[in-house]
Amino acid sequence: MTPPTEDDQKALQPRGRRRVQVDYPALFTGDERSGHGTVTNLTITGCEIESRIQFPIGAGLSLRVQASEARPPIIIARAIVRWKNGDRFGLEFVRFEGGTKEQLEDMLNQRESPAED
Repeated sequence: MTPPTEDDQKALQPRGRRRVQVDYPALFTGDERSGHGTVTNLTITGCEIESRIQFPIGAGLSLRVQASEARPPIIIARAIVRWKNGDRFGLEFVRFEGGTKEQLEDMLNQRESPAED
């Protein structure tokens, strides 16, 4: 077994923001390829994606996440691959356009609120 790399250590560190577990379809486009996957957790600063399409650490992507039928898609103009592990990779959101950041914050706040019975 190989010792953990610096990137592995970063991926295992606790996050400053609470991650919200989700199951949202996503389309992403990089410089040399594009594909689709599933966003499995989400914060205002990034997300984790499960996909058979893989990108190298440091690759830049644009991302379109369909949170629900009732909401417009969340479009991240620029995200960077920060870690990968098997069929999962983590993105850091770098650039939002228009009201996308506010839209994402609103959606996350609603997802974090406890549901009423």
